[in-house]
Amino acid sequence: MTGVLTAETAEVAAEPREPDRRGRLAALVTGGLAFALAQLPLLRDPWVLYADDAATQILPMWQHLGELVRNGQWPPLLEPGGWMGGNLAVEALFGVWNPVNALLWVGVAAAPSMLVAGAAVRTVAFVAIALGVHGVCREYGARPWAASAVAVPTAFSGSLFAFDALKWPAAMVAFAWIPHLWWVARRASRGRTNAWWVFVLGALAVTAGNPYAMLGVVFVLAGVVVETALLRRWRATGRMVLVSAAVGCVAPLVYLPLVLSGSVTWRSSVLGNSGSLAPGPGDLLGASLPSYIPEIPGVGDAAVSFCWFALPLLPWLHWPVLRQRWRELGACLVVAGMLLLAIGPAELWMFRWPLRVLHYGYLAAAVPLAVLLSAGLRRDHLRGRAWGSAGLLALSFYLAWSATPQPDSLKRHVVAVLVVGCLTALAVWSYRRAGALRFAAVLQVGTVLAFGLQVFWFLGGHGAMPEFFPTSAAQARAHFEHRYQGRVLQVGDPAREEVRAGHPVWHDMLPGHLYQLAGVESLNSYTGMGFGEFAQQLCMNYSGATCPQAYRALWSTPAGASAPLADLLAVDTVVVQRKSLQNPGVPPGWRVTERNARITVLQRNDPPPRPGRVSWSQPRITADRASARSESVRFEGSGDVVFARLAWPGYTAQVNGVEVPVERGPAGLLRVSPPPGVHSGQLRVSWAPPGTPVGLACAAAGAVAAAAVAFAQHRNRSDKPGVWS
Repeated sequence: MTGVLTAETAEVAAEPREPDRRGRLAALVTGGLAFALAQLPLLRDPWVLYADDAATQILPMWQHLGELVRNGQWPPLLEPGGWMGGNLAVEALFGVWNPVNALLWVGVAAAPSMLVAGAAVRTVAFVAIALGVHGVCREYGARPWAASAVAVPTAFSGSLFAFDALKWPAAMVAFAWIPHLWWVARRASRGRTNAWWVFVLGALAVTAGNPYAMLGVVFVLAGVVVETALLRRWRATGRMVLVSAAVGCVAPLVYLPLVLSGSVTWRSSVLGNSGSLAPGPGDLLGASLPSYIPEIPGVGDAAVSFCWFALPLLPWLHWPVLRQRWRELGACLVVAGMLLLAIGPAELWMFRWPLRVLHYGYLAAAVPLAVLLSAGLRRDHLRGRAWGSAGLLALSFYLAWSATPQPDSLKRHVVAVLVVGCLTALAVWSYRRAGALRFAAVLQVGTVLAFGLQVFWFLGGHGAMPEFFPTSAAQARAHFEHRYQGRVLQVGDPAREEVRAGHPVWHDMLPGHLYQLAGVESLNSYTGMGFGEFAQQLCMNYSGATCPQAYRALWSTPAGASAPLADLLAVDTVVVQRKSLQNPGVPPGWRVTERNARITVLQRNDPPPRPGRVSWSQPRITADRASARSESVRFEGSGDVVFARLAWPGYTAQVNGVEVPVERGPAGLLRVSPPPGVHSGQLRVSWAPPGTPVGLACAAAGAVAAAAVAFAQHRNRSDKPGVWS
C-alpha cells in the first residue's frame, strides 16, 4: 500500500454522517469510560479532590452561592462580608451570570459533603468533555471507534486533570463548554443546526467566567469562520461572523467590571516570563509517556500528558488524508494556535500560567488524530515504521529521564516505556490481524492503564498530602458557630502549621473561603484580584494569610482616621497564630477567651451597637435597611461615615436623594460625608458592577442579533439540511 488513499481511507474524507447505531454505541462507551476513569482518583484517595484551591476557594464558595440562590438571590454580584474575595462580579471566575452555574451551586449546597459534591461535579464534567470531543471528531468525519478512542484520553489529559480538575474545577467546568460549542458551530456552518444554538453555547461558555474559556471561544469561532472561508462557503462565512460577533457581545457583561475595577486591585497588565507553569516545546514530545514530568517549577506530576498512542503511532498513520482535507480541517489549525499560547510567556496581560491553556491545544490535536486513525494504519514498510515508533519512544524516555533522573523516577520511566511500547505493538498487530474494533479496544485499554499508572504514581500517598479541611457546612458550623463571634480577623498563615491526620489544623484556623462553610464572616478570604489598600494595610495575601505585622496595624490608627483600624473594620474576634506571634498583647476593651498550642483568641468585652455595616461615624447613626449591595441609614449631625465595606468602584451615595461623592478611606474602606449644611436625613449607599448597563445592553443586542441570524437561516429555503451555503 502506498500513500494514495484507499477505499477505506476515502470514506473518511466524505461528508460527516448523522449519528447511527454504531455512533450512539460509541458515544455510550465514551461516556461510560469517562465516568469510570473519573472514579479512579477517589479509589486512590478521595481527599485529592478536596485540596488546594478547590478546597480553599471554589467548593466552599459554590456552597455559599448555592445557599444564596436557594434564598432567591441571583445573580449574586457582591458579598461585602467576603471582603477582598467578595466582589464576585470582578472575580469573574464564579460565572455569576451563568444559569447553569447557578444549578451547579445549588447541587453543591444540597450535597452531604464537599467530597461528594466535588466528585460529582468533576465526574459530570469529565463525561461532558469526553462526549463533546467525541462529537467534534465525528463532525469531522472520524469513525465512531476512532472518535471514542481519542475523546477519552483528551478528557483526562495532564493539564486538564492535574490542574483544572484537581485544583481549579471552575476552570474545568468552563472548558466543558468548548468542545460542544465547536461541534455545534461547525454543524451550524454546514446548515445542520440553527445558528441560535451557537449563540446559546457561546454565551454559556463566556459567562462561565474563566478567561481561558473566553480565549477558547474566540479561537473556536474564528476557526470555524476561517474554515468556511477556505471552503468558499461565503453565506455560511457571513452567518458565522455575525453569530460570533453576537457571542462576543456577551463578554462586556462578564469582564467589563474586572477591567474597570483594575485600579484598586493588585492585578496589573504585564508582559513577562517568570517561567511559572510555562511548558516548553520539548515537553510536548513527552506527552505520550505517562511518567513524564516536565521541567516546570512547581509541577510534580504528568501535567503535559496527552493520548498515550499519539506519538508512537505517528509513523503508522495515513498523512495524505490531512493534505487532501486541510481546508475542511481549517478550524483545527486555528484552534491549535492555543498551543503557541501554552508555550508562550508566563505573564500576558491578565493571563498567567500558560499550562492551563494546554488542553485547549490538545482539543485541536484530537480532531486530526481521530481522522487519521479512522483512515487506518499503514501496512507497508513495517520494519521502518516499527523502528520509527521505537525511536520516538526512546526519545520520550530520554526526555523523561533527563527531566527527573532520580532512581524512583527512573523506575517509573522504565515501566511507562515498556507499557506504552507493548501496547503500541499490540495495537499495530490487532489492526493488522483483528480489525479496527479490536484495535480501538486496545487503544481504550491502554488509556485506562496509562491513566491508572498516573493516578497511582502521582496521587494519594505518592503526591501532595491531604489537608483534612471540614467537609460540610454542618461540620464547620458545629465547630465555629459559638466559638468565633461576630466579624473575625485571622492573623497568621495556616500553611505554616503541620498537617497530618488526627491533627486537624482547621479546628483552629481556616484559609481562604472556608469560613464561608462555617457561617463566619471573616476578613480573611481567597481572591485572585485583591484590593490593594486593604491588602497592604494588613499585609494579606491571596489566600487570606497575613504577616505578624498585621496585629500591630490592627490596633494603630491609620493616617487620616480617628479610630484604630480594628474599630474601622468592626472586628469582634481576632485569632492569632502562635507561630506568627507567640504572646500577643491584649489592648484595652479586649480579653483572651482561648489559648492553645496553635492560637490565641481575643474578643471584645462589649461590642458596640452597629447600624448595618457602619463601623464608625461622627454623626449619630440609626439603622434603616441594608442588603449586600445597598444600605440606608438615618443620621443626625455632620462629619464622616465609614462603612465596613471595601470601596469597590461602582459605589454611589445619596443624601436625602441628592448624590454625593464616595471616598476610599483607611484600608480602602467606603467613606461618605454628608454635604456641608446638611445635618440630618437619610444616607444611602448602593453598588452595581461598573459597566453593568453597557454589559447588559451589549448582551441583549447580541441576543437580538443572534435571533435575527437564526430566523434568516430558518427562512432561507436554499439553506437546507446537509447543504453548505
